Amino acid sequence: MGNTLDKVKKALDTEIEAILHFRENLDPNVEKAVELIFQSKGKVIVTGVGKSGDVGKKIASTLSSTGTPSYFLHPSDAAHGDAGILAQGDVVIAIGKSGESEELLNLLPTIKSIGAKLVGLTANPQSRLALDCDIVILTPVLKEACPLELAPTSSTTIALMLGDAIAMALMELRNFQKEDFALYHPAGRLGKRLSLKVDDVMRKGDKLSKVNSDASLEEVLSEITKKLVGATGVVDAAGKLIGFVTDYDIRKLLNDGKLDKSIKAKDLMNPKPTVFESGIMAYDVLQSMERREKPISVAPIVSKDGALLGIVSIHDLLQKGL
Repeated sequence: MGNTLDKVKKALDTEIEAILHFRENLDPNVEKAVELIFQSKGKVIVTGVGKSGDVGKKIASTLSSTGTPSYFLHPSDAAHGDAGILAQGDVVIAIGKSGESEELLNLLPTIKSIGAKLVGLTANPQSRLALDCDIVILTPVLKEACPLELAPTSSTTIALMLGDAIAMALMELRNFQKEDFALYHPAGRLGKRLSLKVDDVMRKGDKLSKVNSDASLEEVLSEITKKLVGATGVVDAAGKLIGFVTDYDIRKLLNDGKLDKSIKAKDLMNPKPTVFESGIMAYDVLQSMERREKPISVAPIVSKDGALLGIVSIHDLLQKGL
């Protein structure tokens, strides 16, 4: 097993060395390519064949998710009508280590005729791809990690990292912020953490559990049971929160022998509960509830003037995928 581990480490070392060599000899045309894409009024089309195509799909996806509209176009599909996605003003990023793939080269005249700009990523400066590009970024490969020097390994890693780096540079130029990222990732965990507010999760309206300060024990228990949140807010005549009662509070009094039918909500409540203000991010609430010295499982949500607006439970927050 040790010998296998050595082989894995050797492959990793080879790719790391290739990446460092590429970084130290970075083609200055990268800057021109980034500027071309940034100034373009069109979209970015990424294309490539085989493993380069797989890398191209990821680059296109990363560009799109960070503020640069982008699509992947396979050269074979382009030859059968999908080239219709191309338009004047677009920028095409063509990836090919050798720069001599016939499928890729067959697409170049169409790109030129349509009026899109062409950026090539290739390790071969004399290739037909390099000679036909508006901007060529050379991606020299010190050595493939493949012991036969055949399978694309270091070369695809370099292309992928370069695509990521271009996307990140564009992201900064566009001043792409967390709010923008959340807009493009509404269903993902990161998107939810960046966009979902506690108001979107809390129990409110008919589902809000609340009683007045003179509510009886029976009324408090009925409200907690009916609203299924394990707690109830205690409010004054104006609807402002004056206290909070959890089923734990009631169980504790029962266990201590201090619970009787004459007790009122004002006697049961915690007059200074942990509260969260409306508008706060749901993920921040979850973090605060979990990271307290004594974690809590339910909390009231109030307005700036202290009115009870809702109640949120840790179960509600986790159920949202935060």
